[in-house]
Amino acid sequence: MQRLDRNYILLGLVWVIAGMVFGTWLGASNHMNYGNSHAHMNLLGFVASVLFGLLHHAYPTLRNSKLAVAQFAVYEVGVLLLIIGKILVDGGQETLFLQVGALVTILGALMMLILFAKDSPKLA
Repeated sequence: MQRLDRNYILLGLVWVIAGMVFGTWLGASNHMNYGNSHAHMNLLGFVASVLFGLLHHAYPTLRNSKLAVAQFAVYEVGVLLLIIGKILVDGGQETLFLQVGALVTILGALMMLILFAKDSPKLA
């Protein structure tokens, strides 16, 4: 059985440590122009990943779906691309990372919705 619940929560905890370290650097260096990047890192990286992990833990049938591993990979790659793009944009650079990452992240969240809705009759 896949342990996507553990993987999501573990990766979420990595995101929160990265967000805390980044936030500490922001405060210490007074680079407040990166505040949005910090927020996205914590909300999309930490909060959403941990919530997805808790959904997988609460509803074990979700992780048995053929879509589950693909959804995990798409979402986490999307968040990584989005965060890289956000940091670059907040630093004054133009990049497609942000747009591509945002679309991939939205696709990953949509895949979670489909996964949950598809398996919801089995959850009761």
